[in-house]
Amino acid sequence: MVLRLVFAAVLVMAGGCGRPVTLFDGAPPTNLLVITLDTLRADHLGTYGYGRPVSPRLDEFAGTAFVFDDATCSVPTTLPSHVSIFTGLRPIRHGIRLNGVEPTTDLTTIFDLLAEQRGLATAAVVSAGVLAEPYLTGLGFEEIQFPARERQYQVPAQVTTAVAIDWLDEHGDEPFALWVHYYDTHEPYSPSEAVRERFDRGYTGPLPNRMRAEDLVILNKPEGWARLDSADLAHVEDLYDAEIAYLDEHLGRLLASLAERNASAETLIVIVGDHGQSLGDSAFFGHGRLLEPVIKVPLMIRMPSQTACRRVTAAVVTIDLMPTLVELFGLDAPADLPGVSLVPVMAGRGAPARRLRMIERRHYPDNPRIVGAAVHGGDWKAVFYREEDGTESWFVGEAATGLDGVNLYVEGSERARSLAAAAAHIEAGSGEGTVELDDEQRRMLEALGYLD
Repeated sequence: MVLRLVFAAVLVMAGGCGRPVTLFDGAPPTNLLVITLDTLRADHLGTYGYGRPVSPRLDEFAGTAFVFDDATCSVPTTLPSHVSIFTGLRPIRHGIRLNGVEPTTDLTTIFDLLAEQRGLATAAVVSAGVLAEPYLTGLGFEEIQFPARERQYQVPAQVTTAVAIDWLDEHGDEPFALWVHYYDTHEPYSPSEAVRERFDRGYTGPLPNRMRAEDLVILNKPEGWARLDSADLAHVEDLYDAEIAYLDEHLGRLLASLAERNASAETLIVIVGDHGQSLGDSAFFGHGRLLEPVIKVPLMIRMPSQTACRRVTAAVVTIDLMPTLVELFGLDAPADLPGVSLVPVMAGRGAPARRLRMIERRHYPDNPRIVGAAVHGGDWKAVFYREEDGTESWFVGEAATGLDGVNLYVEGSERARSLAAAAAHIEAGSGEGTVELDDEQRRMLEALGYLD
C-alpha cells in the first residue's frame, strides 16, 4: 500500500526522492487519471476564453485545477503525440513519428514507473484504432481496452466513458493509473441531430451535416477553398463545436463517477490534448500543418483536494508532463528527459527554464524528403516545411501581426538560425525506409483519414 502522508499547503519536495508531493492541504496523490482529448483545440473551450457554451463540465473542472494557458504539443499526430506525453520524449527520440507504427524499442512511461515503484494497477481505455493494443505494447499498461466491433475504428464518448467507469468499478478500491482517450473531436464531424441543432446557426448551404476527413481534404484544395463563404466556415465550426459538447457531456459523467466513489481526494487528474485542429484558419482544415490552432492544446492538472483554479501563463510543452508527474509522485525517473517539471511554476516559484519550444511535423518514412519543424518563442514562431517535390518554405511570425500571419523571416537572423538548426536536427533523425502496413492496418488508417 502506498504510504499516505499529510503535507502542509504548497509543500514541494525534490523529484526522484521517493516521497510524493502535494500542492494543497490533504494527502499527496495516490492514483493517476490521465484524460486525453484528441484533436481538441484549446481556444474552443470556455476556460480558454471561448464564448459558446460547448464545455460546461470541462470548464467546471478547470475551476478546480491548474490551467496552463500556453501549452503546445510535440507533434500534431495522434500516436506520436501520446507516446511523447507518456514518455516525456520528443518523437525524434522515441521513434514513433507516424500513426500505424508499432513500438520496437523499450520505452519507459509514467505508467511503467507507477506500476513498478508504487504498485498501481494500470489500464488504457481508448476510442480509436490508431491507439489500439498493437501500438501501445510495452508502454506500461496491464490492460488495454478498445471497445469496438470488427472493422469499427472509433467509438463515441458514451461508450468510452461506460467502459472506463466499469474498469473503475472493478479496480477503484486499489491504487490505479488509468488513461482514458476521447476521439470525438477528430474527423469525421458527425454529431447527432439533437446536438447539432443546438449549435447550428441556420446553415442552408451545400456542405453536408457530416464532414469526413476526405471532405476536409477537398476543401483544402484551391478550388475547394475558393467556393467557401463565411456561412460555410461557420457550419464546419458548428459541427466541431457540437462534437465538443457531446464529448463534454460524457467526460462529465466520468468525472462525476470518480467524485461519487470518493476517489477525487486521492487522485491526480490530468486533462490534455494530443493536438488541436485548424477549422479553415490560414485557409487550412485539419492538423497536418504547424499552425497555432493545431499545436496549441488544453492542459489542466488537478491535485487531490484542490478546489480553486490557478492559471499558469508560462510556456509549456506536453513532454513536460512526464517529469512533472515523476516529481508529484516522488518517483525515480529516466535520465536526460528533455522536458522540465512544472511543479516549481505550479508552486509559484518561477517559470520553467526554457527559452524555445520545438514541434515536429509528422514523419513519412516512405517520403523522407517531407520535413516540417517549428520553433516557438512565445511571442514569435518560426516554421520550416519541405514538401515531397523539394519545395521549401521558411516563415517567421510575431504576435503583433499574427503568429501564422505576416511572414517576417529574415535570412541569417537569430530566429532563422534557430529554425535551421531544428530542421536539421529533425531531418538527421529521419533516414530512409518505409512502414509496412497489413491490409487491416491500412483500412483502419484510411477510415480515420490518415492515408490519402
